[in-house]
Amino acid sequence: MDVQAPAPSPAPAIVISGFLGSGKTTLLLAALHHLRRLGRKVAVLMNEFGDISIDGEILRGEGFSVMELSDGCICCQIGEDFVQAFTEVASRKPELIFVEATGLADPVDLLDQATAPHLLDRVTVVKMVTVADPKNFTRLGKVLRAIVKRQTQFADVVVIGKADEATPEQIADIRRYVEEHNPHAPVYLATQGQVPGDEGFRWLLADVEPAERERRRAAMRANLDALSEDEYKAHTDFHSLSCRLLRPLARERFERFMQSLAPDVVRAKGFVRFEGEAGLWVTMYVNGDLYIRPVTLSPSPEEHLVFIGAKLDHARLAKDLAACEARRRALAVL
Repeated sequence: MDVQAPAPSPAPAIVISGFLGSGKTTLLLAALHHLRRLGRKVAVLMNEFGDISIDGEILRGEGFSVMELSDGCICCQIGEDFVQAFTEVASRKPELIFVEATGLADPVDLLDQATAPHLLDRVTVVKMVTVADPKNFTRLGKVLRAIVKRQTQFADVVVIGKADEATPEQIADIRRYVEEHNPHAPVYLATQGQVPGDEGFRWLLADVEPAERERRRAAMRANLDALSEDEYKAHTDFHSLSCRLLRPLARERFERFMQSLAPDVVRAKGFVRFEGEAGLWVTMYVNGDLYIRPVTLSPSPEEHLVFIGAKLDHARLAKDLAACEARRRALAVL
């Protein structure tokens, strides 16, 4: 008599969402390093809004395997590709899957994609994490009210990223917002992806009883507001511009350019080299804040920048960026 082997259990998945530049990749990278030290087999599915990968290159350069979906938002424009990618990642039989969504993703649509019928026996989304940027949260809550609200409402956990850069008032504002819109979600403060006093990532990796998880999600859905046409348009109006850099840049000119970006540019990121300075530098720009730091990645990515915003002047951005080259040459716009 043949005895059939029991069907394998679905792989648990943790979804990390949060608006552009909130600190999702920093949190993910810290968790991955922790799990690698424990010898855990982890898979990563990452969605980049631009058509060139930045965050994926950072993870790969740190030695992690990443499957990417680029040039669109995971919850709508590339939904079918997301289901296929999720299926492929699950087929590798990881112990845990991390999904990092683009900052514009609607977590409700994303969860609907992740619970497609033919994924149910392969993947179970065990936790929805939303990362909030304390310096920009209040302003974004007014400009992109629906997306910020949904990302908060549908979170099992809310993490205040970059907590070391926040004022007590900014942290209090987020706590009040979460208490109003999702009082059952615990709030954690993180610096460089780490929650002080919880080096084991217990807050992130602790399991939730399935029946309780489904009860919470049903209650969340019941309280969700429908997106109006204008609110949905605010989500889909964002675009990206990718530029490959052909020569090193003059640091001073580049910093002036980045610090004078129009308010329509809400996010920029990429890899650059500077004339007279060794090595590769990663650039991160979030709503007026500019961060430039040296980085060593293997393999080393090409120098390129991605700009994201609602109304991008592609020609002007490419021209002004080209003017930052130490020795002026053509700039490849992709």
